[in-house]
Amino acid sequence: MHALLLLNSLEGFFFGSGKAHVVTGVALTILAGLAFAMWRMDRRLSRLEEENANPPS
Repeated sequence: MHALLLLNSLEGFFFGSGKAHVVTGVALTILAGLAFAMWRMDRRLSRLEEENANPPS
């Protein structure tokens, strides 16, 4: 495994210095934030569609 990391110097740098975990954590945080924003948007759109289908009298 160590020989494979040395083939690509950028990968070797990230794994060797422990920065790979930070990069992975940041990427997962961004993806989780996007998923949460899309979930909220879906809930709001569903509520608006329901209000539009059943207008108050």
